[in-house]
Amino acid sequence: MHHSLRILTLVLLGFGLQAQSFDTTGMATWPQRYNSYATWDQGAFDAFRDTSNPADFGWGNYSVTTHLISGDSIYILKTVNGNYKAISIDNISGGTYTITYSNLDGSAQTTKSFSRAAYNSRNFFYYNVDLDQVKDIEPVSRDWDIVFTKYPIIFPGFGAYPVVGVLHNRGVLTAKVEKDSGLVANITDTLQFPMRSEINQIGYDWKDAFAGVVHDTLSYFVKDQLGNINHLQFEEYGGSSTGTMKFTVNGVLDSVVLGAGNSNQVYYSLQNRNQVALNADHDWDLAFFAQSSFEAIPIRINEVQGAQLKVYPQKDIMHWTSIGLKESPLQVLSVYPNPAKDELNLAMNLKKSDSIEIRMYNSKGELCLSRKFNARSSFQELRIDLSGLNQGIYQVQILSKGASANTTVLVRA
Repeated sequence: MHHSLRILTLVLLGFGLQAQSFDTTGMATWPQRYNSYATWDQGAFDAFRDTSNPADFGWGNYSVTTHLISGDSIYILKTVNGNYKAISIDNISGGTYTITYSNLDGSAQTTKSFSRAAYNSRNFFYYNVDLDQVKDIEPVSRDWDIVFTKYPIIFPGFGAYPVVGVLHNRGVLTAKVEKDSGLVANITDTLQFPMRSEINQIGYDWKDAFAGVVHDTLSYFVKDQLGNINHLQFEEYGGSSTGTMKFTVNGVLDSVVLGAGNSNQVYYSLQNRNQVALNADHDWDLAFFAQSSFEAIPIRINEVQGAQLKVYPQKDIMHWTSIGLKESPLQVLSVYPNPAKDELNLAMNLKKSDSIEIRMYNSKGELCLSRKFNARSSFQELRIDLSGLNQGIYQVQILSKGASANTTVLVRA
């Protein structure tokens, strides 16, 4: 089934490359990256972050020189619609993510920038790669404590298996208390069963995974975001035909309905004992952390809907620019400084002297600068005046006869 994926050639437009290639031989056997379901602070892109190194964010590293978190790897993403993309998280600066992706045949290479400013009251905002669509599908973080949802559990050697259960919000703590059948749990039991921060402390195993029987030996004490401790006890599970879950919060009966196949998500406030939001939009590939953090900047994938992520074995992000340069009539040697303020320097090699045009586009795709130069030799170093540009991330396009190159520059005020 993976025969068509054995050898694929990437013909990249970026940096004027004519013969860049991804060798996907054996891709079916490459290790797959998964989100963590013990914490929201670890996604598939940053699954192997070195937490002992404060500069390592998993998908990239913080630079004290540029003050950017710059990407270091290229990944292969299978989207929820079944399409394969080469993708990198290029950087994050000033709360703006920049990513690059293309089809595996090199077509439709795209660089996108997303500001998290509009979503920083949420935990994450979402992006569909195939549709090029940003989605705001979470309620405000402070309004909910738990979410009834479907999520995968990982079995070594088997992979992901979807279960339906409950995950809790960041800042919420849960004690899972087990008592003999017929006995009632109380708050003093948390001395024996202490509260924990893992978001799957409630999880899915309060019911039988196959028969749908709810275990009366389990209940939960949940410390919500306001510091109130709530007793949560499950009473009934309607199975995948309706996705109905009945439970009590501090002795008051309530219920939520996820729908057939447990397809939807319900965000719930324990303090107010009410459903905050129902989400039925699952057509997304990437979830970007929306809040400011110096500890972790997770980027997650939509595993439940079939998204998959693998790291390209030649994973260095410079793979975008390092293969096939000898075949290009235009080689960009350096772009500095980056971030830039008043001016930008571009050094490049041309196979022959020719005219050069520099174009700079803002994050909205608007042309903000255009300069033309006459090249008198094959080596060129150009100085671009940036004094008329606003602060932000710009795509720099370099055009010469029969060749083009692209790069990203952050302009500071």
